[in-house]
Amino acid sequence: MRIKRKLRHAAVSIVLAIAVLCMAGCGQRADDTVKQEQPVTKTEDVHIEETTEAKETEQAVTEETETEDTALTETETAATEVTETEDSTTEPIAADEKSDAGGSTQQGSKGYVICIDAGHQSKGDSTPEPVGPGASETKARVASGTRGTTSGLAEYELTLQVSLKLRDELKNRGYEVLMVRESNDVNISNKERADVANNNHADAFLRIHANGSENSSANGIMTICPTANNPYPSCQAVYDASKRLSTAILDQMVSATGAKKEYVWETDSMSGINWSQVPVSIIEMGYMTNPDEDTKMADPSYQDLLVKGIANGLDQYFNGTP
Repeated sequence: MRIKRKLRHAAVSIVLAIAVLCMAGCGQRADDTVKQEQPVTKTEDVHIEETTEAKETEQAVTEETETEDTALTETETAATEVTETEDSTTEPIAADEKSDAGGSTQQGSKGYVICIDAGHQSKGDSTPEPVGPGASETKARVASGTRGTTSGLAEYELTLQVSLKLRDELKNRGYEVLMVRESNDVNISNKERADVANNNHADAFLRIHANGSENSSANGIMTICPTANNPYPSCQAVYDASKRLSTAILDQMVSATGAKKEYVWETDSMSGINWSQVPVSIIEMGYMTNPDEDTKMADPSYQDLLVKGIANGLDQYFNGTP
């Protein structure tokens, strides 16, 4: 009995031991399974995190791309605006350059070119010259002119004195001025004087002279222009303008000086007129053979009045007023 009882206890102990061992083995496997499953969970978490980061990176890239596109668009817009601004300033710049140029002393703000011919020269030249284009009739290339009976002043001296004053006055009024001569020691023919005006497309050709007569009482101001039937086509074409120019200057000179008004003499006998292709007027300022008028014309203050009258006549001619 005692042996059986011991064997029963031993068997129970063995069973219990086996049970404990089984339970221990199952627990270990369970732990191992849990341990093996944990990395999977971490891997999944990493994958999720990586996916989230990828999405965030993709979103960031997208945002950066959009920002770059926006910046590029803004840059292109700004560049376009700059180009449009530069294009819009092209004309003002041109206008400014044009205004600087138009406002120089040489160019003249009025835009009119005036050619002044101080009549005669210190020594005449009797070499024959045609009186007009293609003419068989000839005259001396240029004469030395008359002389003041009281002042003793030569006509070529008087005409240059007044012409230089007229040059300065016209420049001050905004005209561009061309001088045929600025000294007395020259040799320029009547045709060559007209060529200066023609070649420079002058808007007016003023030939400054003084008159003379065997009658010492003759006095007053006269202007000269071609006739409506001038035989030289180029000169005939400017008859109307030459007549208006001569009339305006005569009227204004008489008004400025109080001198006697003679008239506008229309003639085709003057070489300097016949060769002209632009509006032309010979201005006879007075008679150097008249003692009183000769004395006046030699006076600088009276010369200023003559100049004022001529300049006023030009203004009237270009303004189109009667």
